[in-house]
Amino acid sequence: MLHAARSLVRVPFGMRALSTSVRVCEVQRTQRPRRYPMPVAPMPDRPKPASPTFYTTKPSYNDTLQMLDQLVREVKRALEQAYIVAPNARPPPLPQGPTNIWVSRGEMSSRLGLSLRASQYRSILSRLTLLLRYRELVNEHLGVGSRGAAEQQLVAHYDSVLGDFAAAKNVTEASTFSLKTQSRTRGMIDKLGRAYARGRRKVSSANVWVARAKDGNVGRILVNGVPLAEYFSRTEDREAVTWPLKLAGVLGAYNVFALARGGGSSGQAGAIAHGMSNALVTSLAHADFPDAERIALETRSVLSKDGVLNRDPRMVERKKPGLAKARKAYTWVKR
Repeated sequence: MLHAARSLVRVPFGMRALSTSVRVCEVQRTQRPRRYPMPVAPMPDRPKPASPTFYTTKPSYNDTLQMLDQLVREVKRALEQAYIVAPNARPPPLPQGPTNIWVSRGEMSSRLGLSLRASQYRSILSRLTLLLRYRELVNEHLGVGSRGAAEQQLVAHYDSVLGDFAAAKNVTEASTFSLKTQSRTRGMIDKLGRAYARGRRKVSSANVWVARAKDGNVGRILVNGVPLAEYFSRTEDREAVTWPLKLAGVLGAYNVFALARGGGSSGQAGAIAHGMSNALVTSLAHADFPDAERIALETRSVLSKDGVLNRDPRMVERKKPGLAKARKAYTWVKR
């Protein structure tokens, strides 16, 4: 009967009965022999790329950009350590004269071994132009023999980079400013002996001719064949036109003829002032009186510091969709 009762007891699934005995098979375990990997010959070292930009689509183009950026940083650091320029100062102005001295896009593409897009070509030219801004400071302060070997090596590298990318044989001669350089933007002498230059401001443009007035006569300013006081009714516009003559101290000594097109009154006044400044420097450079070259250089320096010698890059901001004007928004109404 006891046997029958034991047979009726069922052990729940997942539980084991307590036991003090240990199985022999659990104590005596057979140790399997260890398997060692078969000896394999060492793999040859993978050749590493020569440049970190190897995995980019155009490594030579990216290497050129990095090299130019690094050279700009080194030149600025050397000038700052020599106390020539202030830390984080703006780059010096671009030297006057021909600025299109670099190789063409096709030739630069052949040198880099790839086809450059117009935007990529402009990126390289912008860095080269930034380097060209420091040329006078580098040659004057870092190119002397009293500097150390590091500065001399930097100057040599600087000159070699500009020489490699310059279309002219000598970048120094190509970028040297000459007051008698013939250019429509910087000024030129026409067939009648008048100084001519073209000015721009916003969307306005102006062709300006400057001629020295005869002795005993007061120079006049004509805009589109109309006297200045009649063409511009606002005093601010008339002051903007005559400002370059006042800075140079030659107000009333020159006759000015201007043809202005496009834009409003303020834009045309700025365009005339821009063209008049460059034409005035050209006229002084080609004058036949003594010390004309020195006076032209001093006048150019004064006009350049004032900023009227270069074009004002500011433009009218465009209107945005959903706004009343460029930044003005419509009045918000709740209901």
